[in-house]
Amino acid sequence: SMEELKKLNSSKDKKFIITTSRLVPKNAVDDVIKSLVYLPSNYEFLIIGDGPQKEYLKKIACEEILENRVMFLGQMDHKEIPKYLKASDVFIRPSITEGMGNSFIEAMAAGIPVIATPVGGIVDFLFDPDKNQDKAPTGLFCNVRDPKSIAEKVLKITEDTDLRDKMVKNAKIMAVEKYDWDILAPEMKEIFFKLFK
Repeated sequence: SMEELKKLNSSKDKKFIITTSRLVPKNAVDDVIKSLVYLPSNYEFLIIGDGPQKEYLKKIACEEILENRVMFLGQMDHKEIPKYLKASDVFIRPSITEGMGNSFIEAMAAGIPVIATPVGGIVDFLFDPDKNQDKAPTGLFCNVRDPKSIAEKVLKITEDTDLRDKMVKNAKIMAVEKYDWDILAPEMKEIFFKLFK
């Protein structure tokens, strides 16, 4: 809702980690929740999406006493998502397996830094400065099933502004130039390019 967005945009001292994800085991959303334990309390996690793991994820947030730092925004119309990406600081989905990785490309187009696991199609477009020294960096890799690694990468991205700006710029250029936007719905394409000019 616009209310939610206003709140996000006005909370200057807060850092928002965001994911757009089906809430299923392969997307490892629980690892992001657990990573908050290793992050300062001004880091919060926005979850867009729904799925069979929702109750389990809520339970983890409660057990870790993080329920005030994890926001379940539910299923959302695809054209609402860019506004939430824009209001956030880091996009992450630490998948165990991953296909095409469209959500990551959308986050890159939105100009938000991306953290992912080096699985599936992600390695074709995410280049980590440590692992791919020969390429312009477009994001950071975290380890699979490793909340502490997630937290380390989140801090690296939010604290090293030079690296972040470089990655965001490279990733945006790549997303806009190399990605086949025609496989997205035309209205989606329009929303992205209007928003991110």
